[in-house]
Amino acid sequence: MRINIKNKKAFINLFNRLYKNKKINTINGLTIDSRKIKEGDIYFPIKGINFDGHDFISTSLKAGALVSFSESNNRKKKVINTKSIKNEIYKLCKEWQKLSKSKVVGITGSNGKTTLKNLIYNILQNKYNCSRTFGNYNSTIGLPLTFLSTSLNDDYCILEYGASKPNEIKKLCEIVKPYYTFITNISNAHIENYNSFNEIYNTKVDIYRNTHTNGIAFINNDHIAINKNEINCNSIFFSFNKKLNSTTIKDIKIPNHLFHLKDLVRSAAIISKTLKIPTNIINDSIKSFNIPDGRGNIIKYKNYRIINDSYNSNPKSMELAIDRLDNIHTKGKKIIIIGDMLELGKKELIEHKKLSNLINKSNIDIILTFGTLTKHTNKNINGSKYSKHF
Repeated sequence: MRINIKNKKAFINLFNRLYKNKKINTINGLTIDSRKIKEGDIYFPIKGINFDGHDFISTSLKAGALVSFSESNNRKKKVINTKSIKNEIYKLCKEWQKLSKSKVVGITGSNGKTTLKNLIYNILQNKYNCSRTFGNYNSTIGLPLTFLSTSLNDDYCILEYGASKPNEIKKLCEIVKPYYTFITNISNAHIENYNSFNEIYNTKVDIYRNTHTNGIAFINNDHIAINKNEINCNSIFFSFNKKLNSTTIKDIKIPNHLFHLKDLVRSAAIISKTLKIPTNIINDSIKSFNIPDGRGNIIKYKNYRIINDSYNSNPKSMELAIDRLDNIHTKGKKIIIIGDMLELGKKELIEHKKLSNLINKSNIDIILTFGTLTKHTNKNINGSKYSKHF
């Protein structure tokens, strides 16, 4: 990952204030990937599972890096030694937020984070200066680096807060404090890294507990059960299964290509209206919005309609995909092709067996499964349906 620094003078002043013995007089960008180094970059070598970025410090400096950090007591002139490179990134990020006028819109959840982030950005950019997370860079490294790439004059910055283990959302909120927050939903995604669903739930809900005291937590009662007393900020509760707040979204038009994401669209509308975006702009932005690749795109090929819903599946996203296909009206047959759901830990067999129950209740005609885990889905499919495992 590599990012460009937009407000170069401000960053140089900030860096030189923090690192008086390694002052810089220019800056281009920041990177954790030595292969992406450009002249005038700062290099942050990260120790990964397969590679250690420290092995490429010399290469990065030769390629034009101004400075490199190191946890290995490197004696080179252009190296800043530290106990924790991540903490240096966090320190820069926290100081950057102090300088920024941007209010951070923080989004988390098991499904729909990237789609909702892009949708809100698509709406807000019509009135405000905005930035957003690159792709799905929402980790303890990706999120702070993304924020360091934002302009100090942005009005809003829409960031994904991801968590693959307990307490990560709280940690991310300490690095970049969100002003407006929303959880799309909570399911068993990545449960192999947690002791229980309750631990996942508390990790996600931490985004509400750590919202800026003057900010707003947007809470969908259909998915999240949280007491107002648990959070220290303003809050807007709503539901799409009840009449609560229905007047807020009744004039929002959901186009056919986004109808399977109607709850995300409505949530984006509520957040955007709160941020004073006119209804006509919201509707125009929704109409022109294109779904990110792999998240339900419709491909027309001859007499077939193919739905590309291939992005990193989990039980909730699979449930939504089955429900979407079940509710599509067609004269032809409905075929679903399913691959293994990963990172489910001890629940992997149970969750794959559950899929067969959902499919058996649907009007899906043909089920094709691929992988080592989906064979447990396939063998429980009703005999009235055609199914085959690969």
